[in-house]
Amino acid sequence: MCLSTVYKNEKVEQNVAMRNVMQIECKDGCVILTDLMDRTMAIEGQLVSANLVDGFVIVKEN
Repeated sequence: MCLSTVYKNEKVEQNVAMRNVMQIECKDGCVILTDLMDRTMAIEGQLVSANLVDGFVIVKEN
C-alpha cells in the first residue's frame, strides 16, 4: 500500500496538509484528499506533482 503526505505549495514541514493519504481526486478546481481513516479534505487548487516512491504529493493552492 502506498500512502503519501500532501503538502501545500512546497515540500516543507509547515505546509503539510494531510498525512497517510490513500486517495486523491481532482474535481471542479479542488483537490480532494482522503486519508487512511477515511477523513477527507478539499484544497482549492491543482495537483502539481506526485512522487509515489518517496510518498509525497504537492498541491498548489489558489
